[in-house]
Amino acid sequence: MLKRFILIIFIFTNVFFSLYAQEHIAKPRRSAVNDSLLKVRKEQVKQWEAEKQKQQTIAREKFLQELTNLDPDSVTKLNMRNLGLTKMPDISRFYRLKKIDASGNRIKYFRKRDFGSDSLKTVVLSDNPVKWICFPKNSGIEHVVMDNCNLKRIPCSVRKLKVIKTVEFTQNRIKRVRRFIEKRSSLKEVNLNFNSIIFNSKVVKRLGKVERVLLAGNKISKLPEDIDRMTGVRKLNLADNRLREVPGSFGRLDSLESIVFYKNGFSQIPDEIFQLSNLMEMDFYYNTISVIPDEISKLQNLIRIYLSFNQIELIPGSISKLKKLKFLYIHHNKLALIPDWITTLPGLTVLDVGYNHLIEIPDLSKIINLEEVDIQNNNLEEIPWDLLVKPGIKRVYLRDNPFIEDGGELDALKKLVEKQSKKGVEIFIN
Repeated sequence: MLKRFILIIFIFTNVFFSLYAQEHIAKPRRSAVNDSLLKVRKEQVKQWEAEKQKQQTIAREKFLQELTNLDPDSVTKLNMRNLGLTKMPDISRFYRLKKIDASGNRIKYFRKRDFGSDSLKTVVLSDNPVKWICFPKNSGIEHVVMDNCNLKRIPCSVRKLKVIKTVEFTQNRIKRVRRFIEKRSSLKEVNLNFNSIIFNSKVVKRLGKVERVLLAGNKISKLPEDIDRMTGVRKLNLADNRLREVPGSFGRLDSLESIVFYKNGFSQIPDEIFQLSNLMEMDFYYNTISVIPDEISKLQNLIRIYLSFNQIELIPGSISKLKKLKFLYIHHNKLALIPDWITTLPGLTVLDVGYNHLIEIPDLSKIINLEEVDIQNNNLEEIPWDLLVKPGIKRVYLRDNPFIEDGGELDALKKLVEKQSKKGVEIFIN
């Protein structure tokens, strides 16, 4: 009995020390391996950065040398992207400049003299760590692009641009829209995607007359109740936010022609949308919508419908009344069938119903203007031969359907694909 007890103690002790060794001795070895890999990676990054700087230095010196030899009478564009510049070169003699692209450098300060050309229309300064910028007064600049410049606010100097048409400040840290924006009657587009905009009544007022307002990726969870004051907006991009509903006043945005609610939290299409009689484009990609209401038939001007990546099981007959519809994207849903009436849509040009649960489709070759069809990744067992030879067809996606595995007809399909390819028709089967 004593021997058995001693044996048990011996086994238990060995197991304990084995586990202890795994936890406290093996770990340093693994850590040593990780440290070694980390050092290798750091060295690789260091070498890559050194090579990048070397190439930038060569490109920069070449550019600066060529700059001195350029004829100021003929130069209308200057491309100085990714040269590692820390300041703007002297370009004051190029009086016919229409566009400057100085993106991807390390320039912190832009001075008035950098934009001295009277003919200058477009300025691209993205990917610079901008701390200060000064545009000349009454300049003819119409387009300013300053993406990813670490901006906390829209540069005050923009107010000097009396004929400005578009401003783009994506991927910065801007929270507010400056008051002078509403005083720029020439302004047609304001792109503030991926900032930290606080969308309130002040923003509504200051952007109310701008035709195209882009506010994607700003973590907006609620729209202002007085949003109907944005009477001049034709396109409103609110993609990649946190919206689940819209206020009742949204339905009074009569000027809206395009609305983008891509990647939000809508479980249904808001009723207010169907009051927008001038709407031409509707985008609800990546939401959790399961039903398309019959009220969609009220939107008689719809040309583009984007409803992919939802949970839709049925295309309602009310869509058959949308005679201007040209593009219908409803892939990655739960559709089991495509209704026969779809062949009566006279203007339909693109139909994308890939990645659904379709077991059959109507004769899509009857759609006169159809140019592109995507029916890939469904459960279709019959090859749509008539569609593949339809006059005017340009592109058809057939991949990942059961008929692709049918050895008997697959050879004939491959021959047709080759034949149509010579006519400029693209048919994708793998």
